[in-house]
Amino acid sequence: MSGRDDMTELTCDEVREMAGAFVLGALEPADEAAVRAHLDTCDDAHAEIAELGGVMPALAESVPVVEPPAGLKARIMAAAAADLEERTVAVAPSLEPAAAPAEPTPFPSADERTARRARTSTGTWILRAAAVIAIVALGAWNLLLQNQLNASQAYEQSVAAVLDVAAQPGSLTAILTPDDGTGSGLAAVAANGQVTLAMQDLAPTTGSTVYTAWAIGGDGVPVALGDFTVGSDGTASFTATTSPLASGTLLALTHEPGPGATAPTLPIVSKGVATVPA
Repeated sequence: MSGRDDMTELTCDEVREMAGAFVLGALEPADEAAVRAHLDTCDDAHAEIAELGGVMPALAESVPVVEPPAGLKARIMAAAAADLEERTVAVAPSLEPAAAPAEPTPFPSADERTARRARTSTGTWILRAAAVIAIVALGAWNLLLQNQLNASQAYEQSVAAVLDVAAQPGSLTAILTPDDGTGSGLAAVAANGQVTLAMQDLAPTTGSTVYTAWAIGGDGVPVALGDFTVGSDGTASFTATTSPLASGTLLALTHEPGPGATAPTLPIVSKGVATVPA
């Protein structure tokens, strides 16, 4: 605030704005006198001045006194005056005729768009592509883990059903192993002829294809137990009822072009011998 020629009364807000300069002793004499006059008569204690005054001793001890360069005050005042004039011009209503609307910016031509794209750095495109690949890979990995978890849970439930049958008196059990490297599992045959299988790592069935379970006794004649399909997780649970089976019966799986096969289509996918549990 500039110096005052008279003792114009200040408002509380003006005093608060001048508090820092007042405590530092940086006000013009007239402004300082106006602040003091206000403090003498104001009902507001103006605690901000007391707080600022409390830190002055510490500042005086910790901050070295530096003599300001000559002309600093004049430059500050000139800058403040210029800023004030600029703000005044900006907010004053213009008396000049309104300027014609600016011409709309033309849409870039094909050549301009090509040039702009060319200016984009190769590194930026590489980073973007890497980020997309990382996101896709992460999503695929999460999906793979979820599918593996679902398959594991499904197989565990199927095994539990097999174990329930195997625990019954007079039951037979078999471990089915693959001939071609895929398709393994467990089977249990109850005394009443109920057959329960739990399979994993089977190739998914497509179209009308199915897996057919067979029981091959001592006479070597295969008896179809039933058909089932396999989803993308490669697991399967199968239950059928047949005549009671003797120990040593071969349980086998084949991959058939359709349900209702009367003879196995070779090769056998997986097989195991049903025996009395040890």
